[in-house]
Parts: sequence; structure tokens; C-alpha cells
Amino acid sequence: MQAADSAELLALQRIDETCMQLQQQGNYLEALECMERGLVLRQHFFGSDSDEVWRACKTVGEMCNLLAMTYLQQEDFAMVLELLKKAEILTERDAVGKAVTLNNLACYYRRQGKLHAALQYLQRALKIEARLGSRVQTPADTHLNTCAVLSQLGRHQGALDHAQSALILLQEELFGGGSRALPSSCAGDGELGLGLSQASPRADRVAVLAIAYHNMGVEQEFLKRFDHSLQSYRKGVEVAQKVRHLKLQFSGWQCLPSRTTTWALSRSSSSVSTTACSCTASAWRWRRERRIT
Repeated sequence: MQAADSAELLALQRIDETCMQLQQQGNYLEALECMERGLVLRQHFFGSDSDEVWRACKTVGEMCNLLAMTYLQQEDFAMVLELLKKAEILTERDAVGKAVTLNNLACYYRRQGKLHAALQYLQRALKIEARLGSRVQTPADTHLNTCAVLSQLGRHQGALDHAQSALILLQEELFGGGSRALPSSCAGDGELGLGLSQASPRADRVAVLAIAYHNMGVEQEFLKRFDHSLQSYRKGVEVAQKVRHLKLQFSGWQCLPSRTTTWALSRSSSSVSTTACSCTASAWRWRRERRIT
């Protein structure tokens, strides 16, 4: 019996090593398949309800989310949904991962044009994040996603409320010195690694602050609050210029794949006026292409 147990543990160790190598090589889909084999072996060896298995579920769920957003960019929607449905099951006991998964499901349904379904997933994510409090690294992003969907639905006051909530959370995150620690490098768990020191604002998060101001301006414009809209756009320009300064200051600046998406701009129709300046628009395009959390 001991020999069999030792053989299983050795096989598990080899699977884990292979998974690590595949991730380092950028072969994430093969790494996921390897991780799933390791999860099955852990269930057999440790028991389905063991802490070891639930920790593995969390890791596999993170990989599912990362891959889902990659396939979303490629518009492979069948693969996206398959991965996110897996993640939804795997994050049953991981509230942070569940909120990320719900955000990503909202991304999927929005891309499919199913805005009410997207909104329902975002509302569920917001409830979870409200309970989690400081355990959520980037709560502003869910509010910006909600802002985008509500704007497309024509609910501009609600969209503005969420843009303002995002702005408050981002100011706390970046300048409040509060409880939300910003990881300096989290490439292993799918977050961004920017090569910035802990004392320096992360360039990607400062860019999101510019986007929040921009979205506020858009919604204020829809609501015909033109003076406030212009102020928001100008503030967005100031912040976007700081992003450029940060990018120049830290030559190691780069983006890695992320587990969730924020839609930068709440506009969805070409008929909307284009009063936003080019600097803020550039920040939006960067944000939209990178699909950051």
C-alpha cells in the first residue's frame, strides 16, 4: 500500500512540474489539461473535499479564466463558454475567483449582444465583492463593466453612478494608502506584472483612472450635464498624461494576460458625439485591446 501511495505522489509531483514548464513556455491550454489530470489524481489521493483539492480547484479555475479571456479576444466563443462554465464550478469555494468568473461571463454575454444576461452576472459579481471588501484587488473594474452595459441599455444615470463608484475606489486604491495592496508581480496567478515598485502607482491602474473619468464624462454628456462632462474629460486628459509619464519612467513596463476584462468606454453607438480628446481616447484604445483587470 505504501509503495502504491508513493508512486501516486511521485506521479502527482511530475504532473505539477510538467504544468509549471508548460506555463513557462506559454503553452497554457496544454498546461490546463495537465492541471486537470493533477486535480483528478488529487481527488483520488486526498479526497474530493480536502483542502488540497480545493486549492487545486482555485488554481485550475484561474487558468480557465485566463484562457477564456485569450479566446474571447480571438472570438472563439464556444471555447470561452466551455472554459468559463468550468471555472464557475471550480470556484465554488473561492469567492474571489467566483467574482472574476462572473465578470468574465458578463464579458462573454456582452460580446454576444446579450446585455441583460451580462448585467445579471455583473450584479452577482458586485454582491460578492461587496461581501469580500478589501480581499478584492480591483473592485473598480466591475463597476466600470457595469457602467458600460448600463450605458448600452440606455440607463445613463445608473451608468454614471457606477462610473463614480469606480472613481472613488480607484482613488482609494492608488492614492489612499489603504488596505488594498498592489502586487508588484503576479504573473503566476494571471494578474498584471509591471515591474513597478510597491511605492509607485501601477501604470495600468492609473490608465483605468483616466478611463473612469472619461466614462463619467460620456454619461454626463448623455445626461446633458455639459459643464460637468467637460471637467471630467479634462481630468481624464491629466491622468492619461501621467500614464504616459509612468510608461516612460519605467522601461520595464509591460502587460501580461489577465483573468478579467474591463470595457473602457461606455459608448456603444457611432452616433454619440466625440468630444473626448485624443489623449483620453488613446488610453481607452490601450485599455480595450489589453483587456485588463
